[in-house]
Amino acid sequence: MTVTDARTSSDRAVRRELLAGERNLSPRLAPAGDRIAFVRTTDDGQELWLHTIGAAEHRLASHPGQALAHPLWTADGETVVYRHAPRGSERWRLAAVRPADGTRTDLAAEGLVREVWAGPGGTIAYSVLNSVGKRPELYHLDLSSPNPTPELIAAGSFHRWLVDGELRARGGIRLLRDGSAQIVVGESAQAARALLTIGADDAPGLSVERFSLDGARLYLLTAGSRGTRRLLALDCATGATTTVYEHESLDIESYPIAGAGVWFDPVTGEPDLCSVMGQRLSFHPLAPRLAPAVSRLAALGQDAAVVIDRSADDRTWLTVRVRDDGPICYDRYLPATGEARQLFTNRPGLEGTPLSRLEDFRFTAGDGLEIPGYLMRPAEAAEPLPTVVLVHGGPAGRDYWRFHAEAQYLAELGYLTLHVNYRGSRGFGTDFRLAGDGEWGRRMQQDLYDAVDAAVERGLADPRRVAFFGGSYGGYTALLAACTRPDLVRCAVAVSPPCDLVAFTETPPAYWQPLSGLLRRQILGRDGLNREELERRSPAHALTSDCAPLLIAHGVRDPRVPVTDIDAFVAKAEAADVPVRYLRFDDEGHHVVANGNRRTLFHEIETFLEAHLVDVDRQPADSAPLHAR
Repeated sequence: MTVTDARTSSDRAVRRELLAGERNLSPRLAPAGDRIAFVRTTDDGQELWLHTIGAAEHRLASHPGQALAHPLWTADGETVVYRHAPRGSERWRLAAVRPADGTRTDLAAEGLVREVWAGPGGTIAYSVLNSVGKRPELYHLDLSSPNPTPELIAAGSFHRWLVDGELRARGGIRLLRDGSAQIVVGESAQAARALLTIGADDAPGLSVERFSLDGARLYLLTAGSRGTRRLLALDCATGATTTVYEHESLDIESYPIAGAGVWFDPVTGEPDLCSVMGQRLSFHPLAPRLAPAVSRLAALGQDAAVVIDRSADDRTWLTVRVRDDGPICYDRYLPATGEARQLFTNRPGLEGTPLSRLEDFRFTAGDGLEIPGYLMRPAEAAEPLPTVVLVHGGPAGRDYWRFHAEAQYLAELGYLTLHVNYRGSRGFGTDFRLAGDGEWGRRMQQDLYDAVDAAVERGLADPRRVAFFGGSYGGYTALLAACTRPDLVRCAVAVSPPCDLVAFTETPPAYWQPLSGLLRRQILGRDGLNREELERRSPAHALTSDCAPLLIAHGVRDPRVPVTDIDAFVAKAEAADVPVRYLRFDDEGHHVVANGNRRTLFHEIETFLEAHLVDVDRQPADSAPLHAR
């Protein structure tokens, strides 16, 4: 009996729920604390919804076949502004809807909307990437006026604009050719001057947060020479910096849904809370009055309770309880009393379903570096187990203690998964992140192989049944492992993988042009790599007939990795008689997110892994490519 045959109809229903995207996501609290705008995913596309405390939910806007992102309330609470784009294209447009009467307005119908800021009353500012110089232009709009008309504030001259609470353009961030970044600030954009330069080593971790209410200080996160990403206050007149908070060994960070790891008092505008994340999240209050509220959040149990939004008077918080074995829960939290009321979950179809736990998994790499991570094992399964190494993207991303739908799906099928925060991952200090520069395909890759060795030594993983699975950079590692270590990796699943580091560094896609200095430094390191070495580390050049079987998925709309690169790699693999399955989605981009497409992808993954990992003596599956439309 195969793994699939052993599953009950209940198991299959759970797997269907795991395959679907998050149903409810990206919630944002209204200034008065009484309403939440959020995104809802359906099989047709994404929609904007409104949850009113004590009342029924209702839909505000629908965009079939599109993705929605970043809902933002105006300060008067009258309007929700949000971005939308054809799924996967990342060509964001801007729209606004008034919950009171459902009136919807397209604000920026063309171009690429980069950022949006809310100012006093119903005013907003937003930046749009122009088509000529590829620099964002800055616009102002008053949504409370009868006929709101965009007003150009400033033409594009920065990679990112810096806008204060009054929506004044105060300067911006310049990215220099060597990968460093300049912070340019003044009383106006015209009077701005370079106050601070962030070196190339630290620019990837730079996060500019906001101005103080009086505009005298700019708060930002960066590492500098101190070893961890810390919160700084930059004096906008003198350029002097003051450290507001730093942790001795970890970077300031949070879950992506909650921002960069620093929160500001809505009344005073001053930072009052920071967080760091090792294996788990921990809060560090900067204002003594927040200590009781944070302590009560921490007492909610094994879940990680995280602040998302705060009302204008700070009496109501929107929080999320992150779990590893169930859907995450969004709560209305009253910091004065600790009262928490659940509003909704992100995956209601999984509520009450017993699922696997995410366990800590740490090991020592071959060169002595301690590598953190996690693992998930299926319930009631005999070890050693068939194993899938789930590689996060970035590569300067990281894995978190969280609900991991793909890992849960694989656990339901009987697979152990390894989640490795290989060197180069963020959150663990500057030295750990910089240890990945120039190490694509080398030490970063070896960390993944060392993780497999550690799992085998502990009796967890079956060395004859190992697969790699990842997207973006994770897809690159999966392809490279299949090409260069077929002795270790029996098969690989790659979604949107860069295939050729030579082309990627010499002629990066247009999407990466503004960040080309950072990208090259990350791949090439400080001293650079010659073409021959880059080819050795590139799946497109390392591919031979010995390559392990491949399952590759890619979206035609992907602006980050051109589909032509994937087409060429698949054609080369087929010519070399490498068993390869190719899913080519016309309506996806860098990630496969539509529910129907995810069902297609994971049905293929299930069949593929069963063919190559469940029965180690089975012959390779048919290599004919499958084009999913």
